[in-house]
Amino acid sequence: MDKHASAGPLWLGMAGLQGDRVADQRFHGGPERTLCHYPTQHYVYWAQRFAQLRTRLGLGAFGENLGSEQLDEAQVCIGDRLRWGGALIEVSQPRSPCIRLDSRHGVRGLARELSASGRIGWLYRTIEEGHVRPGDALQLLERPHPGVSVTHLWRCFLDPGLADETLLQLAELPRLATHYRAIFRQRYDARRGHRDQRDLFD
Repeated sequence: MDKHASAGPLWLGMAGLQGDRVADQRFHGGPERTLCHYPTQHYVYWAQRFAQLRTRLGLGAFGENLGSEQLDEAQVCIGDRLRWGGALIEVSQPRSPCIRLDSRHGVRGLARELSASGRIGWLYRTIEEGHVRPGDALQLLERPHPGVSVTHLWRCFLDPGLADETLLQLAELPRLATHYRAIFRQRYDARRGHRDQRDLFD
């Protein structure tokens, strides 16, 4: 999680960014999580929320590989394809805040606060490998799901009362990461099974 700025070009491959090590591959990394993006403008909020973070926050402080000031979770949608330098990347899922953030910054409940606030960032999968350089702009090429922003998806994920129709739509959303699609499918199937069982005894 301890990231440092690169002074030169790096290779972005199908498994991630050159030099980026993943300690626990059960919950981090993999082909649907090759890059983590966190909006740097959120750091102002966190510095105000937690005084002890004011001297600790900067690029990479939350384990991200990529930061920007123009994008946030409400603007970015699942399935967005972007050109970044020589690589093509695709938004695959929200970034689920990890409790390691708490221990790294010495702030108990930090990951929980990120989750509740929706200031979570997002993850990409690599579609085309290539070199990326500091300062390379992100260019949006395709937006297949304009109604499913990262913010919307995260709210749905946290909502236990989500409508059946929405659960099913998200379970079948083609470019959403497999992990999230499986969660929405499980919730839909469990609810349907519970309803069928109740009807059996009515």
